[in-house]
Amino acid sequence: MKPYVEWGIALYHDERRALISFLLIYVSSSILMLGSIGYFYYHERLLSIDRMCDVRMQNIAMHVETSIGNGDDTSKFFHDDRIMKVGLYDKYQEVIKSKLSTQEINFEEINYRGRESAFYINELDEAIDSIKYIVIEDSEVTTTMEKLKTFIWFSLFLATIFIAFIGYFLSRLLLKPVKDNFDILSRFMKDSAHELNTPVTALMMSANYLKKEYDKEMVEHMLMSSKMISETYNSIAYLAFNDLDVEVKEEFDLAEHVYSSIKYFQEIAASKNITINAELNTLTINMDKNSIQKLINNLLSNAIKYSKNNKTIDISLQENILKIKDQGLGISKEDQKKIFKRYKRVSNKGSGGFGIGLDIVMGICRANKIDISLESELKKGSTFTLIFPLD
Repeated sequence: MKPYVEWGIALYHDERRALISFLLIYVSSSILMLGSIGYFYYHERLLSIDRMCDVRMQNIAMHVETSIGNGDDTSKFFHDDRIMKVGLYDKYQEVIKSKLSTQEINFEEINYRGRESAFYINELDEAIDSIKYIVIEDSEVTTTMEKLKTFIWFSLFLATIFIAFIGYFLSRLLLKPVKDNFDILSRFMKDSAHELNTPVTALMMSANYLKKEYDKEMVEHMLMSSKMISETYNSIAYLAFNDLDVEVKEEFDLAEHVYSSIKYFQEIAASKNITINAELNTLTINMDKNSIQKLINNLLSNAIKYSKNNKTIDISLQENILKIKDQGLGISKEDQKKIFKRYKRVSNKGSGGFGIGLDIVMGICRANKIDISLESELKKGSTFTLIFPLD
């Protein structure tokens, strides 16, 4: 699994997903808060604009009424360049003279806002020269509202960019110490794995040599211990180096691999007087040998580890289905959902282990499209079933 390089920092898939989730929550919550502020500000300003508009239109209507009442010339109110448009109507609401942008006037309202303009209707107590209604139109209010909307959206856009940049630098600031500590831990694991591999290899070679010359039982214990250490090393090394591993797919017989694993764990199983029964048919698969070996070794190792003394482990390979059945501690329904997560150990914790074996198993199964399932009952044992793809 190769890390992504984000902002000069190497991130693995889960870390990258967590970072993106953090930025989405941070930016979206900030935008929601700013949007709420913008919404209330817009409506407050809208009420203020409406009040100012009403005052202006009432003032113009008063001037028009005064001019009509005094018999003054009203042509000055009908110039094309005026922002406030004037319309005069008789008692039947028929137009007498108008510069309004529309003739569809709602005389039931004193003031209202249409689609493009705001209107104020002044009804005279008594008609003057057949004029009963003075209608004032303010077309500037719509322009003012549109400018206000543009200002708010533009401000929100700039604020979003600013918040995103703050989130970006904040993320880098928070990630740096975490990544530094992670790199230290990663280097420690890799160095430890290298240091562990050398004595393990030497121990196994010495034990194999001594097996021919000295006490067989003592050497069997040495071999068993070295193989247990070797399996621990393999699991740690897989987690430490899996981003550097290069898988090489090739055709091989799965049954031979299973027999090889059984032989490898024979001494460990014998130490608990556990019998391993195997009924395997030939199955040729095209996968990475090392990965499949890790897969089988982890399942078989767990079966032995969590089985009591004097029990039996049954392994079968029929067509493309591999089953490993033990008579061990069993796993509860609730715990079965957790066992494939890294560092989760839900069985007897006195049995040892780091809780990484089944995490490796699940990773290999996903990478090779192998269906894995578990049937288990407490105090009766567990059965792992692997269905290999036929293609």
